[in-house]
Amino acid sequence: MPRVIVSDPIHQDAISFLKEKGIEVVNLSADSSKLSQELSNADGLIVRSATKVTAELLEQGSNLKIIGRAGVGLDNIDLDACNAKGVKVVNSPEGPTRSVAELSLGLMIAVARKFGVIIPGTKSGEWPKKEKGLELFGKTLGIIGSGAIGGTFAKYAIAIGMKVIAYDIIEYEELKGLDNFEYTSLENVVTQSDVISVHVPLIPATHHMISKESFDKMKPGVLILNASRGGIIDEEALYVALQEGKVGGVGLDVYEDEPAKKSSPLVSHPLVITTPHIGAQTPEASRTNSMIVAKKVYSTLT
Repeated sequence: MPRVIVSDPIHQDAISFLKEKGIEVVNLSADSSKLSQELSNADGLIVRSATKVTAELLEQGSNLKIIGRAGVGLDNIDLDACNAKGVKVVNSPEGPTRSVAELSLGLMIAVARKFGVIIPGTKSGEWPKKEKGLELFGKTLGIIGSGAIGGTFAKYAIAIGMKVIAYDIIEYEELKGLDNFEYTSLENVVTQSDVISVHVPLIPATHHMISKESFDKMKPGVLILNASRGGIIDEEALYVALQEGKVGGVGLDVYEDEPAKKSSPLVSHPLVITTPHIGAQTPEASRTNSMIVAKKVYSTLT
């Protein structure tokens, strides 16, 4: 009987599915302190973002055949070490699509209407009615990374009357057929957008791909969104651009260092809307992510 360890919380339906298929499931999501010990007899491992699958941890998994990441990013898994040991790695990039795209839409609206100023002011009795936000209709949204999440966000933005320009190393035919959508260069996305949203994985090539040089080229008052991975945007350069007025507002769900620190001048800035990496934190996304990965793990082990 194949043995799979679950080291981070996943949906119960996925655990039930594996058990019904004859997989022995060791659920360590409530206490992962025994992970190294249990891994020695495991055929599979399912994680989310909390478990860090390092080369050292992999040394304990002599029988390990597959690692399933319930979610999109793989930056918590040492892929080189997995390749060296012949351990297959799977994830569920399609799982949180709608949830993350909806959060991105919410962040964009919140930033455009200055909720970081409006909501605290209203709650404290200040009544900041004179604060002027932006109408998004007719504005240009620049999307960097037009995969499942970026592409879905593009459709949401078009539905509220925005024009979307996008940069990606892959151009998807489905998106090319949309009205008010156009693929273009990264340079054009940076220079022509009223709102810029990043939807790419964090890899060496994308680390700080939005830098001081990028901000210098942007339209004055541009809005910046990141619900993908911290580290894609240079946060120090972003803060300087915000202070100088080059950037008019920011929406962040992810950060270079997580959890984000209250002392961070960027996080505490009133024009920055912050959420605690909750893009996929919906029951719907949790179940979909978990089931996709459970099925991939089962398929590999049987």
